[in-house]
Amino acid sequence: MARTMLIMDWAREELSEPIPCQATIIKDAKCGLISPPPFKSGRRWRIDPAARYIGEREKPIIKSDDNPRLKRILEDGTPP
Repeated sequence: MARTMLIMDWAREELSEPIPCQATIIKDAKCGLISPPPFKSGRRWRIDPAARYIGEREKPIIKSDDNPRLKRILEDGTPP
């Protein structure tokens, strides 16, 4: 298994100044903005040293005349 590091140590190496606070980094981890995703081990968040911050993804355009099943998938990702 690959070695991991604490998420704030990773943030100091990966991100430029000013580094976001720990709450922001953890929120981004929970939202899937870091790949591969960090995980919680005990009370601390750990991450692969090779992980990268990928940021926000583009949201799909939902038209009013789209099929209701398609709208549901695009809005929250659940299958019909």
